[in-house]
Amino acid sequence: MLISDIPVGGSISIEISIDNVSYEMPSSVVASKNGYILIAPFTSKGAVIDFSSYKDILFNLYTIDPATKNRVVWKNINIETISYKSTSFASAYYKISTNVFASIASECDRRFNQRISTGASGHISSDTTEADIPVTLIDVSDKGLSFSTSNELLYNYNNTYITFSDQANGKQFNFHFKCFIIRSQLYGERYIYGCIIPTPSREYLTYVFLKKIESRISSAKEQSKQTSLKDAADVASQSIESTSSGYHSHISEKNKR
Repeated sequence: MLISDIPVGGSISIEISIDNVSYEMPSSVVASKNGYILIAPFTSKGAVIDFSSYKDILFNLYTIDPATKNRVVWKNINIETISYKSTSFASAYYKISTNVFASIASECDRRFNQRISTGASGHISSDTTEADIPVTLIDVSDKGLSFSTSNELLYNYNNTYITFSDQANGKQFNFHFKCFIIRSQLYGERYIYGCIIPTPSREYLTYVFLKKIESRISSAKEQSKQTSLKDAADVASQSIESTSSGYHSHISEKNKR
């Protein structure tokens, strides 16, 4: 989700951090343009607060993503005070811009949207381009997935189709469906993209469920293995201590003689 995707009238909150103290102030979008939004300014004693005169202030913007209903955040946004003509009058507004995608806010409870790691290979495509771009899936969940690419995607993120195959519980699954990219980041030499799936099919939900079961079985086996190794180490340690104790006792008896 880009910041310009917030609709006019959409409620937002601006978090202002000064000297490790944060203040959160509500506002709403009055205009949305390509790459930025305008919001009503904050005032003090009838005057607009111009943040450009302040230093060492960090601004974060929060809103609710209408597609996922998650609370999302843009960190370290740019704010400048401008004059903008609305209807028949000109007023001061805050112009807020950023070139990054929203991230899910840390306050958002994601326990019911568990992500399961996978290394499946696939490709993405778009109605606006004929090229298929290879991708590697990172994880999947009931409502979305993430994948990585070697090159940055250049087409419309709201018009993306993903195709991939994977196995779960010994069953082969083949998928091709539309997804919406809502965030991206450069990690090392690869680009990572997070997507939501607007209408997950029953087959996809079955696949995710089976992957969760596999993950739990794998975790249980690993835990059992670690427990067995620990038990073996304890037995070996006790055996060494017992042998060592008997050896020292034998030496002590010889010294007495």
